[in-house]
Amino acid sequence: MARVLGPVDYGILAVLTSIIAIFGIASVSIQTVISQNTTNFNSKKEYGKIKGMLKSASKSVFLVATLSFLLYLIVSIFIYRPLGIPYSLLALTGAFIFGAFLYPITAGILQGMKKFSSLGFNFVINCLIKLVVGVLLVAFGFKVYGAVIGFISGTIIAFLLVFFTLKEIKNVKEIDGKVSIFSRYNFYPLVAMLLVVLLYSLDVVFAKIFFSPEIAGKYAVISMIGKIILFIVMSVGNVMLPISTEKFANGEKTRSTLKKALLLSLLICLFFLALFFIFPELIIQILFGFQYSSMYNILFYVGVAFSFISLLSLLVLYEISLNRFRFFHLLSLIFFLALQITLFYYSNLTIDSFSFYFMLSSIIAFIGILAVFMLLKLKNGQIINNNV
Repeated sequence: MARVLGPVDYGILAVLTSIIAIFGIASVSIQTVISQNTTNFNSKKEYGKIKGMLKSASKSVFLVATLSFLLYLIVSIFIYRPLGIPYSLLALTGAFIFGAFLYPITAGILQGMKKFSSLGFNFVINCLIKLVVGVLLVAFGFKVYGAVIGFISGTIIAFLLVFFTLKEIKNVKEIDGKVSIFSRYNFYPLVAMLLVVLLYSLDVVFAKIFFSPEIAGKYAVISMIGKIILFIVMSVGNVMLPISTEKFANGEKTRSTLKKALLLSLLICLFFLALFFIFPELIIQILFGFQYSSMYNILFYVGVAFSFISLLSLLVLYEISLNRFRFFHLLSLIFFLALQITLFYYSNLTIDSFSFYFMLSSIIAFIGILAVFMLLKLKNGQIINNNV
């Protein structure tokens, strides 16, 4: 896509995909809540409650999505000029809200029922449709509009396809399995995932504001390559979440699950960072073309930044899976997000310093969150508890 659009248009697309990722906050949060409840129902073979949860959650989420879309249209009036993006394009991007809110309900059920092969297949179909539709429309001259339509169509079709894989709940009697996704009980997990997504999405937005369209577009490519680490590690977290939730519900040890997930994620990070350090220019040229390779020197910085953010996201998911994410955890994430934004603001002279301070803020955030979690466990006496 970057090869076809060029740096300027790809910079716009990168900002829009960051906005889509922020919509995806709801996606990750809703999927987490649905997955946790599905795991509990599935362990007791209460398939009727899963069916009831699917119906009630879809209704409530659609209403919230509609209100969110209307609010987004109003906010876009004030941000389209600073971002340098047409209002009509921002409005079209807002339609993704419906997919971002509805798709995670079915995906969360697959995750909670441990249908990882079906979930993986659905994810692949989602990506393929986004890619094929987006590339075709861009090739026919729709440019960034075509790419956005690809995102929307892929999510909607993937949402509909999930129903063909939920055989266990098709013919069972519906039982009230109502789950209040936006309740006070789920508030902390929802906001926690919001903050994590902002940590890995705001870099391209601030780059678009601070730098020229061409530099911002080239940086967006580097950021996308760095996010490869993040997406792979997050898939590890998606597998870890239902396993640790079920173990905790059954009174089993869960710390070993976290250790295995962190070790695997660390190995993934080190592997990609080695590639970014040794072959930065070659990687950029192969994936996106020669026109973006001039920024090869910042790829390692950005890769390190996303590595630490991905490890941080694992810690947050683990605390959520054990239902012990509280207000002080939230304050810590808010503090480190504010630190990241502050460093962005004071490092906007060159893209090199911008990338370096992005890396620095991510390292500080991971170490800080790890320290906070350890201190809270010590305070509560959980560090010696065999069940965690």
